[in-house]
Amino acid sequence: MTTVTSTGTTPTTLTTTEKIRRLKWNTALGAINNVFGQLTYFGPAFVLFLSQLQLSNTQIGFLLSLIPFTGLVALFVAPAAARNGYKRTYVTFFGVRKIITAGLLLVPFIMNQFGVNAVFIYVTLIMGGFAICRSVSETAYFPWAQEFIPNTIRGRYTSINDIMSRFTGIASIALGSFILGLSTGLDRFMLMFIIALVFGAVSVWCATHIPGGAPMRASGGAGDMSYRHMLNVLKDRNFTTYMAGLIVLIIAVTPMGSFLPLYMTEQIGLPDSLVVLLQIGLLVGGLSSTYLFGWAADRYGSKPVMMVGLYVKIFLPLAWMLMPRHSPLSLPAALLIALVNGASDIAWAIGSGRLLYVKVVPLEKRGEYMAVYYAAVGLIGGLSQFGGGGALDLTRGLSGQFLFFTIDPFFPLFVFGLVLTAVAVYLFSRVQADSNVSVGDFASLFVHGNPVVALETLVRYYRARDEKETVAVTERMAKTKSPLAVDELLEALKDPRFNVRFEAIISIAHMDSDPRLVRALCEFIEGTELSLSVIAAWALGRIGDKEAIPSLRHGLDSPYRSIQAHSARALGTLGDHETAQLLLSRLRTEEDRGLRIAYSSALGNLRLTEAIPTIFEILEHTGNEGARLELALALARTIGHEHHFIRLIREMRHDKGTALSQMVSVIQRRLRLQEQDPETHQLMTTTAEVFAMNNHEEGTLLLTRVINQLPPDLHMPESRSIMLECAKQLELCKTDHAEYLILALHAMGVGVKEEE
Repeated sequence: MTTVTSTGTTPTTLTTTEKIRRLKWNTALGAINNVFGQLTYFGPAFVLFLSQLQLSNTQIGFLLSLIPFTGLVALFVAPAAARNGYKRTYVTFFGVRKIITAGLLLVPFIMNQFGVNAVFIYVTLIMGGFAICRSVSETAYFPWAQEFIPNTIRGRYTSINDIMSRFTGIASIALGSFILGLSTGLDRFMLMFIIALVFGAVSVWCATHIPGGAPMRASGGAGDMSYRHMLNVLKDRNFTTYMAGLIVLIIAVTPMGSFLPLYMTEQIGLPDSLVVLLQIGLLVGGLSSTYLFGWAADRYGSKPVMMVGLYVKIFLPLAWMLMPRHSPLSLPAALLIALVNGASDIAWAIGSGRLLYVKVVPLEKRGEYMAVYYAAVGLIGGLSQFGGGGALDLTRGLSGQFLFFTIDPFFPLFVFGLVLTAVAVYLFSRVQADSNVSVGDFASLFVHGNPVVALETLVRYYRARDEKETVAVTERMAKTKSPLAVDELLEALKDPRFNVRFEAIISIAHMDSDPRLVRALCEFIEGTELSLSVIAAWALGRIGDKEAIPSLRHGLDSPYRSIQAHSARALGTLGDHETAQLLLSRLRTEEDRGLRIAYSSALGNLRLTEAIPTIFEILEHTGNEGARLELALALARTIGHEHHFIRLIREMRHDKGTALSQMVSVIQRRLRLQEQDPETHQLMTTTAEVFAMNNHEEGTLLLTRVINQLPPDLHMPESRSIMLECAKQLELCKTDHAEYLILALHAMGVGVKEEE
């Protein structure tokens, strides 16, 4: 906990461990106080309560505006709050505002004794007193919260805090809906207020257990805060841009949100109890996405999360205006919109709040920044509440139809909100971000691959209890093809368990190219872990990102032949033509058979025809069947169309004679030798017939005659050289090495010169 020396300095601060250990008290405070808020001033039932007191929309708007309006006191109390201690100030006024709220229990008595006007004055005094105490306590809470919540987990903690508050909020709203359905008088509201006060008292007790918030008396610190310091805040362009966007958004959405319960009852036709239940839909919508957005904000930055919420908010006024009215579909439509609204609210709240604390407000000047922030929010919030109520009274008689829209007193409010929300989006887009992830990049995370399975896999990854389970989850990450798994794959690369690291490299090889993954694999190639360096080189070749070329070139100089071989193959796959001559030089001098085959494969991919004679020489002295086929493929690749080569191999495995016969016939039709060389044309016909009868040895001898008789200018030079070398080898080995036969047919078919 922060301590203060006799000289007034603050040499020690809260450790992160201490902050995290005692965050549970702030979570409990938020959850329990949310019950108080939902059953009193901040729940939909309170607007219905004011309406039952026979107050006009203008009066309701005025009363609701008192809470934000008094935010202006932040400018006057912020220095005193810093000197007195943020915690002491908050707890004191947080408790006093609960005592003032108890005065609402006398409303029925004053209503019966003195009438509506007296009730309006009385409720104004109650709400004014509550609002002032709330503003003082909140002025202290914001800088206090910046102190005791670590930035590294701020997004996730905010989401957890919000989840707990939403659970209690849902329960309290359900209770409120039940109570409102019991009767039609004011007594039902009094019962709600009594329950709220009990929870409010418990929340005050929780606040006393939160750490930090000690008095600040250090020179130049919060304790010396002055109005000049607050005015200097306005010179911060990033802060003023943020505040401009926030002010516009408050003006846009506050009146809509405050008077939405009246819109639902007066225009849509929902009863009071069901309107209150819509708040549950709002909370559930946020609950379903709270942890996701909190996690995303910590991981990818606050701004993209915030902007996603704002983009959705633009369309909410349209959805409200197009709702079915006085219809069985009214409630389902309202609930659906409430769910979407709840999700957008939490994205906006987590993103904007985290951005405010992490990027917009400097920690060392949090007192003056937060005072200006809270005062501005209060002033504009109050004006928007009051203005919204007055506007509704002015448009009371509005009605009609415009295209698909029903014109009613709320129509101008929704149109105004839509336009201003769009303006706010533009302003917030100009605020400095706290990460390099753009909104587009963030959105793409959820449209590539399978984001649902990816998120489920991430949860399983951190819950895996042993190596076997971790390896299985790591393998599953690749199957999602989702960029959401990138951080976990990077984490798996640093796992102390070898099999997990090995599986991570294989999984990365099956992912789409990502700069961070490519860089991580490149580090393995340049590292000293031989077995992983080899598989990393293979993986880079499979991914196909040319950014890996420098590291793979480095791998060619590795003291280990296996790394050299896989690096060469990967460079061939990536089409690194600049290394072609180096590989050819090594191919001609290298004595290791494995490396010579690897270099040959790479040069085949690079289509370096100069390597053809050397590869044929290696093929002649290679006995392994798999290696011979790979060398033959390398030769086939130098003239292109490797899929024809592979297809012929596969077809020959099922029915060799038929496959060869059909291939000869296809080539014969392509060469069109009927008139130019009828003798060779007839010889090819005979060759196809002999192969069809499964006389492979005679068919092979006939094919060599065909190759030697073909016009020299019919094929490309490299193709003709391959055909002639294959014919030479076929005359020597007959049918012992089918790769020569396949390679000869491939060159004969694909190496024909194009007609000019």
